[in-house]
Amino acid sequence: MLELTEEFIRDCIADSPVIFLRGRRLFENGAFCCREADEEKGAYIYEVDGSYGDYIVSLQFANGGLRSSCSCPYPGNGCKHTVAVLLDLMDRLDFRTREMSMVPVGDAEMTEPWLGPEEIRQQALEDRRKRARTESFDITLGEMIKGEHLVETTRGQQYTVTLHEPQTGLGHCNCADFLTNRLGTCKHLIALKEHVKRIPGLSKRIGRERFPFVDIYWDSVHEKPRLFCERPEDEIRDIQPVLRKYFDSEGLFSCDDPADFLRLLSGLKGNKGCRVQESVLNHIDDYLMAQQLEELAGDGVPSLEKIRTVLYPYQEKGVQFALYRRAALIGDEMGLGKTLQAITLGVLKKEIFGFDRILVVTLASLKEQWKREIERFSSEKAVVVAGDAKRRRALYYDSEALFKITNYEAVLRDITILARFKPDLVILDEAQRIKNFATKTAEAVKSIPRKHAVVLTGTPLENKLEDVYSIVQFLDPHLLAPLWKFAADHFMLSRDKKGRILGYRNLDRLHERLKGIVIRRRKKEVLSELPDEIVNNYYVELSTKQAQIHNGYLQSLLPLLNKKFLTPMDIRRMQELLLKMRMVCDSTYLVDRNTNLSPKMVELEGILDELIIQNGRKAVIFSEWTTMTYLIGKHLSRAAIPFVELSGKVPVGKRQNLIDRFTNDPDCKVFLSTDAGGTGLNLQAADCIINVELPWNPARLSQRIGRVSRIGQASRCINVVNLIAKNSIEEKILAGLQLKRDVFEGVFEGGPDTVEFSREKRAEILNKLREMMGEEPVIVSPEQRHSEELPEDTPHYLNPQALQDDAPPFTYEAEETQAYPEDQHAAKAETSAENAPECRTASNEAPRGAAGPVPAETQSPERLEVVMNSGLQFISGLLEMATGQKLSPLSDGQNMIQVDRRTGEVTMKFKLPGF
Repeated sequence: MLELTEEFIRDCIADSPVIFLRGRRLFENGAFCCREADEEKGAYIYEVDGSYGDYIVSLQFANGGLRSSCSCPYPGNGCKHTVAVLLDLMDRLDFRTREMSMVPVGDAEMTEPWLGPEEIRQQALEDRRKRARTESFDITLGEMIKGEHLVETTRGQQYTVTLHEPQTGLGHCNCADFLTNRLGTCKHLIALKEHVKRIPGLSKRIGRERFPFVDIYWDSVHEKPRLFCERPEDEIRDIQPVLRKYFDSEGLFSCDDPADFLRLLSGLKGNKGCRVQESVLNHIDDYLMAQQLEELAGDGVPSLEKIRTVLYPYQEKGVQFALYRRAALIGDEMGLGKTLQAITLGVLKKEIFGFDRILVVTLASLKEQWKREIERFSSEKAVVVAGDAKRRRALYYDSEALFKITNYEAVLRDITILARFKPDLVILDEAQRIKNFATKTAEAVKSIPRKHAVVLTGTPLENKLEDVYSIVQFLDPHLLAPLWKFAADHFMLSRDKKGRILGYRNLDRLHERLKGIVIRRRKKEVLSELPDEIVNNYYVELSTKQAQIHNGYLQSLLPLLNKKFLTPMDIRRMQELLLKMRMVCDSTYLVDRNTNLSPKMVELEGILDELIIQNGRKAVIFSEWTTMTYLIGKHLSRAAIPFVELSGKVPVGKRQNLIDRFTNDPDCKVFLSTDAGGTGLNLQAADCIINVELPWNPARLSQRIGRVSRIGQASRCINVVNLIAKNSIEEKILAGLQLKRDVFEGVFEGGPDTVEFSREKRAEILNKLREMMGEEPVIVSPEQRHSEELPEDTPHYLNPQALQDDAPPFTYEAEETQAYPEDQHAAKAETSAENAPECRTASNEAPRGAAGPVPAETQSPERLEVVMNSGLQFISGLLEMATGQKLSPLSDGQNMIQVDRRTGEVTMKFKLPGF
C-alpha cells in the first residue's frame, strides 16, 4: 500500500494549503468514523459528520496509487473530509505499528538481546553521574573535608552529605535516593566529591584530618546499619566492646533481628563521640511499628456500628486487611465499593489510632461524590477543599471535618500547606489515572507527610509494571526500591534501543512481594454477594469555554420561561436552547464545529482504561448524538479497543450482525450506540453501561439499562456509569426535576390516549422548567384557570375554542420507515413495526377546558387540518425538548395530519422516533 505521510497528504491530496489546514482541524476534532475496512484489498469507507450533512469518503489503495471520492458538495477530489480521513488512516497505521513493537511478552525466547542486571546497575550509576555533572548545586563545605557538608539544589532543597573518604567519594547522604537506591552513592555525593577534588592541596589537607565521630548510618546496598570509625581505640574505649558485639569486621550490623538495635543504643549510653543517623532510627522505628500492628491485628475488626450501611463480606475482608497496616492497596474492580471500604477504614483508624486528619486525594470529578458518600455512610463530616489560598488554608486547619477532600492537581499547588497540615491518613483514589508518576504532581503527592496510606485502584497490577512501581513507592518506598533493581528483576530492556521494554519476567515473584500490601477482588469472584445493579455517577467539571456557552444559552432561555404567554416561535426557541445546553455538556464541537473541548472524553478514557483495557470487560456506551459517538469511536480506535457502532443510519437488517459480533467475538469490547440501540436489542454480553449523558426521559434510561440487564445475562450484577456535567442542566436532570411524562407516555408509549394542553397544563410544564432553572414558579389563580377569555397571542393550537367538540373520527397510522441520517441538532432514530402503536379514537366530548360548542365557522376541513397539524407540531416540539428527538412526516412536503375534503375523515401519518 502507498506509504501515507503528512507531506504526501498536504502536497498531493489537498487541493490547497487552506483545505489541508481545515482537514487537519477536522481530523483533530474527530467527527468521523471508519465504517468499513478491508486491509488486504486496501479499501476503506469513512463516514464524516459534516457541517451541512453526513458524507461518505471512499479510499482505494491499488497499484501503488490512491483513488478517493467524497459525497460532499465540494467540486474537487481533495476536500477537507478526504484530508481528515487520510490523516486518521495514517495515524491508525502508525499507531498499530508502534503498538506491535511495544507489546510486552513473557518468558518466551526473544529475538533481541536484553540487558543483564549488572548492565542495568551500571546504567543507573551513569545516570547519577550525568545528573551530577549537568545539574547545578550550591555547596557549603563544613569545617573539615572529612565530615558533614550542605548541598542545596536549584529548587531550594537542602541535603546533608557526609564524606568518609573524599578521594573515593565514600560517604552517605540523607536524600531519599541514597537511602533506597542500593548503589552506595547519589548525585549529591558525586557532585560533592567532584567539588572537593578541585580544592588546592587536598591530599595534604585530608592527610592531616581524621573523621571526627563514630558514624552509624544506613547502608542501602546491604539494607542494614553500617559503622564508620577513624577514632583511636583509646578515645572510644568505653563503647568499643558494644560496637564489636553488634558490628562485624566490615562494619555491618551483625544481628538478624533489627530489634536488637535497641540494645545497642542502650549500650552506647548517649556517648557524644558516636552519632546514629536519623535514617537508621527511622528504619528501626518502621520495623517495630510493623511488629506492633501485627500484634494489634489479632484483636480483629472493631464494631462497624458507626457505619450506616451493611458491608458485603468481601468488603469487610478488605477493611480487615488494611486496618492494621500502615500502607495498603485495595485493587478491587470498578463497582465493588472501594470508596466505602476506604471510608470505613478512616472511621476505624480514628477510633483505634486517634487519627483526626484524613486527606482524600481524588479526581476533580469525584470530590463531591466522596463528600456525599462520607456523610451518607458515616456520622463524620467531610469538606471539599476549594477556593483561594486563604480559604483552602482555613479549610485544612480550621475545619472540624475529619475528611479533607482535594484533587491531584491541587496537591501541587498546596504542597506547602499540606507539609504543615501533616495528615494522619492519606487516601489516594483512582491512582491509576496518574499515567506518569514521575511528574511534578506525582512527586508532590509522594512528598505529603503521613502516618498511614491507602491507595484505591481498579487496575490490575500485572499489566503496567511501570505504574506499579510508582504507586507502591508511595505506599512503601523501600518495598520495590530501587527502580534499577526492580527493572533488572522484572523487565527485559533492549540493549540496542535504550528504554525499550521487550517483555516482563518473574511476575510470580512480584506477586509474592506485593501480597503484604495488596488485596484485589474481581467481580466474578464476589458475584454472589453483589446487588443486581451498581450505579456510579461521575461529576465532570465543564471547561471554562463550555461553561460560558452553556450559561449563554441559559441566559437566553430564562426570559422565555418568565413570559406569561408563549408564541410558537418562543416554544421552538426554548427547544433549541435546551437541546444545545445539553449538547455543550458533552463537547463544544457539537455546537460550534470548531473546537472540541470535552472533559467528559478525558473522564471516559480513564473509565475505559480501567474497565476494558485493564479488566477485559465488555461495555455498552450510549449517547444521544451521532457526532458524539464519532468522537468516542476515534478514541476507541486510537486505544486499539475493537468496537461496533449502531445508529439510526444502520438498516434494521444489519443490526443483528453487529449484535452477533459483539456477543460472539471476545475481542470486541464495546457496543457504541445512539438511542437507536435503546429498544429491541439484546446486549447481555456486556455487564457495563456508560451513559455519556443522561436522557431527559427516565423511561429512555430504563430502556438503555434493559438492553443489558435481561434474562440470559451472564453477569447478575450490572455496572451503570453516568457522566454528569457539574453546574449544568445535567445536574438538574439527575435531580429528577423533569417535565411531566404525560405527553410522551400518552402519545408514544401506550399510556393514556388523552393528552391535555389546556392553560393549566402549559403552566405546569413551564413551571417545571422554571423550577429546574432555579426560577420561581408562576401561580395561576382559579379565576385565570377557568377564564373564558384567551389572549390574542395564544397559539391557535392551544386554544380549545379552535377544536370542535363533534369532530369526525380520525385515524392514527404509524409506518415503519427506512433509516435516515441523524445530526447533532435533532437526534433522530427509528423503530421497528413491533414498536409502532396503532390507535384509533373517536370522541364527542369537548376538550378539557373548552367552554362550549365550537362555532360552525371554525369547522371547515381546511381549518381543521391546519389546527391539528399545528397541534401535532407542538407535541413533536415537546418531545424534542425532552428527548432530543421529534416526529417527522413520512415524506418531505407532506402534512402529518390530512383531512378528507369530502368525508371529513382525519388521517394522521408520521415517523415514530426509535428508542
